[in-house]
Amino acid sequence: MSYKLDWAPIWNNRDLLVEGFLTTIALSASALMLALIIGVIVGTAGATHARGALRISSAAYVELMRNIPLLVHLYFWYVALAFLRLPPFMCAVFGLALYSGAYIAEVVRSGIGAVPQGQRLAALAIGLTPRQALLFVVYPQAFRIMTPSLASICSQLIKDSSLASVIAVAELTYQASAIEGQTFRTFEVYITISLLYLLLVSAVSYGLLLVPGARDVVGRIPSDA
Repeated sequence: MSYKLDWAPIWNNRDLLVEGFLTTIALSASALMLALIIGVIVGTAGATHARGALRISSAAYVELMRNIPLLVHLYFWYVALAFLRLPPFMCAVFGLALYSGAYIAEVVRSGIGAVPQGQRLAALAIGLTPRQALLFVVYPQAFRIMTPSLASICSQLIKDSSLASVIAVAELTYQASAIEGQTFRTFEVYITISLLYLLLVSAVSYGLLLVPGARDVVGRIPSDA
């Protein structure tokens, strides 16, 4: 038997796909904002030169979060902490943010470490406080270095958001499963959402690489890196 593609069911259920697409964007954006906050704080703590509690706590957080599967993170918020009565959307946001925040923390730590130490010392020498040196001298240079890696993590977070379907978040993959269950047009449904994910991830990735100086950093990365 030859399988004939029929795109009519996809068009008839376009409202569900649009709703799922918008939910994916909202989920990814919310999780990314929280992950960036976590990553900057933890990464900055990990970049401190003194081997104190901050640096140890940062390393412990990164190792703990990165070595637990994302699906377990989601189930932890949705099932283990069910007594909190958090909406599935918020459970997904927290799970994604804590997981991705650990990767962002490592990028931030490495980015700060890549800025020559003389830059910070020069800033202190002209009268800036350590905090001002970090905010106005170190961070701007580190951000340019970090942008390609942050674009990669952001892309991965968007793709990882599809796992939120297992805790009943009505994002793109969840809606696709619902449409496929009603219409049995498996190929059409998953081809469609694959193209939507490709569109979203590509737009975000290339958008971040438009940050001034980001392409220069990418150009200096060896092709076999």
